[in-house]
Amino acid sequence: VDSADFHLPVAAIARRMGVPTLGYVGPQLWAWRPGRARTVAASLDHLLCLLPFEPPLYTPHGLTARFVGHPAVDRVRPSAREPGVLAIFPGSRRSELRRHLAPFLAAAGRLDATEILLPLASTLSRADLGVLPGTVRVCTNEEALARAERALSKSGTSTLELALAGIPTVVAHRVHPLTYAVGRMLVRGVRHLTLPNILLGREVFREHVQYFSVDDLVRDLRDAQVPPRSELIQLLGGGGATERAANAVTAALGTPDCS
Repeated sequence: VDSADFHLPVAAIARRMGVPTLGYVGPQLWAWRPGRARTVAASLDHLLCLLPFEPPLYTPHGLTARFVGHPAVDRVRPSAREPGVLAIFPGSRRSELRRHLAPFLAAAGRLDATEILLPLASTLSRADLGVLPGTVRVCTNEEALARAERALSKSGTSTLELALAGIPTVVAHRVHPLTYAVGRMLVRGVRHLTLPNILLGREVFREHVQYFSVDDLVRDLRDAQVPPRSELIQLLGGGGATERAANAVTAALGTPDCS
């Protein structure tokens, strides 16, 4: 499951030993390293994909790839969108906090939010956040998605969850300058960074990649619109993704399905 850098070499060894191999969650070949599809196909007998545009990347290489849908569709419910509640999602790594937390807090502070929700990832501790303004309350991811009227997020799965919750969002993402320079050379043919924008083929969440100011974030947060939740759910296969994935596994093993 996921973690391709670890699991693909293990799967390749297992496959050479005659052990059936099935991967769940495909590497982001659509964003970078598209040539890696051949390596994935050489390691796996089956691949279950979360996104509808992923299977065609693998089938030319002889890999049985199937779109099963995204589990976030079942996990995320529409937000109550409480007036004055703003959520910020600066990231789950210390390096992401260093690059995103300060500008996110500065932008949130200029929007007259009555409450700023800051979900704490399991990979971080409260001490990693430092001293926070009094309007900020550390909370769970679930609470932020359930209550936020608007949100500011770094790129990642959180943007898809925010879209499925129907929360107007602005996305801003910074990486190390060297990583950005290398990424500019490797990434080709991708217009958007944010998953909802990629899925919909248009910018429903305003994106800022590497270069942005607090003024940029404030302006775009004020103008942010409610994302098309129902359209995204349809593109992601509706509900039941986990059951479809489980049935695909049992089918590959030659056992009855889980329904």
